[in-house]
Amino acid sequence: MTTASPPQKRRDAPTLLLVGTDHRNSPLELRERVSFGAAEGEELLVRLLARPEISEALLVSTCNRTELLLAPRDEEPAYHTALDVLFRTRAPEVEEQGRFFTLHDGEAARRLLRVASGLESMVLGEPEILGQMKQAAAAAEAAGSVGTVLKRLLRTAVGTGGRVRAETAIGAGAVSLGYATVELGRNIFKSLENCSALVIGAGETGRMVARDLSERGIGSLWFTNRSRERAEAFMREFPHARQVDFEERMSALVHVDIVTTTTSATEPILRKEDVAAALRKRSARPMLIVDLGVPRNVEPTVGKLPSVFLHDIDALQSLIERNLRRRREEAPKVEAIVEEELQRFLAWYRGLEAEPVLARLQRRAEKIRVEEIERVRSRFPEATHSELDLLTRSLIKKILHHPSMRLRGRAGEDTLAHLDLVRELFSLDDEEENGEPRP
Repeated sequence: MTTASPPQKRRDAPTLLLVGTDHRNSPLELRERVSFGAAEGEELLVRLLARPEISEALLVSTCNRTELLLAPRDEEPAYHTALDVLFRTRAPEVEEQGRFFTLHDGEAARRLLRVASGLESMVLGEPEILGQMKQAAAAAEAAGSVGTVLKRLLRTAVGTGGRVRAETAIGAGAVSLGYATVELGRNIFKSLENCSALVIGAGETGRMVARDLSERGIGSLWFTNRSRERAEAFMREFPHARQVDFEERMSALVHVDIVTTTTSATEPILRKEDVAAALRKRSARPMLIVDLGVPRNVEPTVGKLPSVFLHDIDALQSLIERNLRRRREEAPKVEAIVEEELQRFLAWYRGLEAEPVLARLQRRAEKIRVEEIERVRSRFPEATHSELDLLTRSLIKKILHHPSMRLRGRAGEDTLAHLDLVRELFSLDDEEENGEPRP
């Protein structure tokens, strides 16, 4: 990645320009300031499309990245516009400290495919990014900011992300404490829809676990906490959660299937005799207890009780590390899929470079055809004029068909050199835009 200004646009060549920052380049404090919500992101895209130097625009803004992909008409002004709207008005230090990157053409396209595949995520293979990419595409469609090039690239990116999830295990296994709790719950209860969970402790870790449980379909969510302030914050985020008084937490054990503890207590808050008393009222239903406290919140002997599955933070960390190793082993497969899909896009994308030259070639051929027909038309019976016109059109079409297909399909080769040769061979640069020969 580079922070250098982009090169000038090549003659007759479509271009892509990506400017952005992510978790590798900027700390959270800076990323927060250049983050765009859904409404303001759409508004930004509409404003960008009104700029004469920009023909298409896509914004991907999540907690870990803000990236603006442009199809510019004039690359240098488009580059500075991107810096203005992303950084200079919100967090100028991002530019001043070089905490951003710019990518062009194929590298910009590759970046979008890697993002959609989870290769650029803070947590390798995290599944949420594909949904976020679809939301970005929908926002761009709503703003009318994507055209031929970016629509094709977005379809490729989303399709690549789908292939990666279907053909590799890059997103398999829990890699966060909250999702690890979900995975353990599914191993025991198969489905979480008919389960209830009690979160003891409403701090950051407790809310993270509650978030993962809620997003993965827990039937009902209970919580308890000593601090009133944290309990109110928890209720604001999870308004459907059921609050239990901290002193009544033992009675709640009778009714819930999953218990997570995330407090900073220095003594166990769940003891063997208390859990055993709750089990006697549960009709032998299993109970999963996940102790995320340091020091431990649950007496280790609780794990010896029948029907109780007890896991502490070390066990979850081991599970997470094992899953991360599996994901890293899958990364080469993902890279191969990304490259395969990228080459398909580039074959189409580079074909766009040929279109202006081919259009001029066809105009030149048509001009010659018409001139020659007019020169000899009087020598043929009037009844044959329409057939003569059809015949010459067909000849021109067949003569140009193979060269046109070859020029459109030279992905990965020196396309511009071949197009320059066509210009020279057919003197295409000797015509003005109105089709008249230069003096």
